[in-house]
Amino acid sequence: MNEKVSVKKSVNGITLIALVITIIVLLILAGVSIATLTGENGILTRANDAKRNTEQAEEDELRKLTQAEAATHLEDYEHTDVSGKKVNIPAKCAVSQVEGENTVKDGLIIIDANGNEWVWIEIANDGSGPNYNNVSNSTEYDKIEQALQEYVKDYKSSDSLFSDTWTSESNQGLTQDQYNMLKEKMLKSIYEDAGFFVARYETGSEKIRNTQEVGIPTDKAVIKADVYPYNYVTCKQAQNIASTLTPNSNYTSTLLFGIQWDLVCKFIEKNSDKLSEEDIKGNSISWGNFASVSFDISKGKYSLDQGKTYTEVKGKFTKEVGVSAILTTGATTRNSALNIFDLSGNVFEWTLENSGNVSNPCVLRGGVSGTEGADPVVGRNELSNVSGETWSGSRICLLKN
Repeated sequence: MNEKVSVKKSVNGITLIALVITIIVLLILAGVSIATLTGENGILTRANDAKRNTEQAEEDELRKLTQAEAATHLEDYEHTDVSGKKVNIPAKCAVSQVEGENTVKDGLIIIDANGNEWVWIEIANDGSGPNYNNVSNSTEYDKIEQALQEYVKDYKSSDSLFSDTWTSESNQGLTQDQYNMLKEKMLKSIYEDAGFFVARYETGSEKIRNTQEVGIPTDKAVIKADVYPYNYVTCKQAQNIASTLTPNSNYTSTLLFGIQWDLVCKFIEKNSDKLSEEDIKGNSISWGNFASVSFDISKGKYSLDQGKTYTEVKGKFTKEVGVSAILTTGATTRNSALNIFDLSGNVFEWTLENSGNVSNPCVLRGGVSGTEGADPVVGRNELSNVSGETWSGSRICLLKN
């Protein structure tokens, strides 16, 4: 008799344990993939870094080309931007070829034959700027100053003692006659040219400065990105080094007068899309390097020991709240407005103002990285000229002779 043998078919299935293991493995693989893509050394991060480095290299090349072009301009000339704005360009200077740096509204940049960079501050004389109705010629200095003061009245100090007046040669580095002649040149230059050039960066040094020199400082001053702030200078020393940066004999390089600092602030207020009057007059931490704010930088160097030593940024450095860090010039566009860097915070900047205080007659502007509060960029700080500290720097302008 034939017997039927029953064969039980085996059924392959996934047990709960196997499912859990599979999910865990998939999560691990997903985590590894995400880290590979987005981690500090991930593919996307490296791609973004490569893109940023490429763009920076292209900009650097354009700046070198602009610098080379500057050497070919042997006389002053007129430049017209795409909007029709006209600017008188000094000899041995050329308008930047980098996108976003060649229009007046965005902050037109010129580069001189030495590689120093300057931004045009437009003070329009077409009715949209100061009211010059009572001014008949460029030598009516008192009337021009009065019109400019009225134009920037929102940025003037509530303390009426602050003024653009001479104190002493030991304070400002100028005799009384030199000071008055320079002030007249400033007023005439602004009236005739409808503006002036201001340094794009704080006065810089290619060497770390961690002590005050006796007499005139010997380090070379530059107006370039990625250099150390030219600190440890008194007001007199700052004026002495400022006078060395003129691109040609038709222009004078000098510290800013107080009215010029206020005019820079007015120019930013009128043209910036990201800053309001309150960001300038009241609280400037949104675009400045102060201890009370946190931000990231991806290039340049930073110092956490008041400028004694600097560390190069590799990838990213986060400046935390409560940390005072001095940065090299142009470290982040966050701390800029209309192509002008570090007007707010980082190091204080000497001007040719007189505080009216006999004991502390010199004036520092712009705030400093060690401040815990919300310093306005228009703020004024009075100090004696003998003080040259890690946080005392400067900014320079160009005036037509």
